[in-house]
Amino acid sequence: MDARADPPEPIPPKAETRGKTIMTDSNATHHFEELFNIGVKAPNIEEELKFLSAFNPDSISKVQFGPKEIDAVEMGGVRFFLFPAFSYEGDLPQPHNGGIGHASFMVDDLDELLADLKEQGIEPFRGPYEGQLGSLGKRMVAMFRSPNGTLVSAIPRKGS
Repeated sequence: MDARADPPEPIPPKAETRGKTIMTDSNATHHFEELFNIGVKAPNIEEELKFLSAFNPDSISKVQFGPKEIDAVEMGGVRFFLFPAFSYEGDLPQPHNGGIGHASFMVDDLDELLADLKEQGIEPFRGPYEGQLGSLGKRMVAMFRSPNGTLVSAIPRKGS
């Protein structure tokens, strides 16, 4: 390969659907950055901690989340926040019995992400609202629900 060759053209945004790669028609410039946490509903926190401890996690700690402390388990650089119940459960069409409930991602600019998504017809399922998010402190949060029920939330990298 010639080291002086021009760099390749940027790859346009794409999505995978049933094994086929499709191009998206979004002109959005804002997107989710790194994963902040995975929210897990664990009605029996002690049993969940016992199970996750068997995988030799990097750390187990308590974090301030809103008015209460919750358990957090970090494995492979991924934080799992354990909740006995989710604050958004009353907004779901069906009860969430337990397990992974949502993934939270950091974004550079929440307002710009919201504007980009609104242009695509996507509105938050919940929020934006202010929450106390452990070591991040108080941050605005916007939560989105896909047509199939996948829940993702966006959290600005910088606090207000």
